[in-house]
Amino acid sequence: MSSWKNRRPSATLILLTTLCAALLSGTTAQAATDSWNPRQTTDRYLFEVSLEEFVQIRASRPHPNELDWSSDACSYSPDEPLGYEFTESCLRHDFGYRNYENQGRFTEDNRLRIDNNFRADMYSACAGDTACERAADVYYYAVRQFGASSDNTAEAVDRALSVNG
Repeated sequence: MSSWKNRRPSATLILLTTLCAALLSGTTAQAATDSWNPRQTTDRYLFEVSLEEFVQIRASRPHPNELDWSSDACSYSPDEPLGYEFTESCLRHDFGYRNYENQGRFTEDNRLRIDNNFRADMYSACAGDTACERAADVYYYAVRQFGASSDNTAEAVDRALSVNG
């Protein structure tokens, strides 16, 4: 008679082990899905990923029922003032304003964070070009002065230009 130590696991035991593993992995995946948080995702897209990665994420528009992906970019003001490309920066800035507003956390401190990120995005697009950075400063000034009372980045820039123009 052979002892239990020398026996191979039965097919039933293998099947049960496999089934338990499959159920547990499914539970883990479901738990990850259930814990999705729109605020954390918004913050990650705004402040943690590069502008290039944000543009790629935006192209697929994940969580369309929870996140506002709408934007007019810089449509009412030049997308490329003096030939400098700020459209992608405007897209992320609009994403920030709209989602923070929708999530009930559009405070002055958060607006400053979003605006500072907007300037950093534009400076990144400038790649050290001083004239480009001065153009970015005009856009930044516009959103700081008028962003809280404007619906979008473009409207803030237009208001600033009309006041100072």
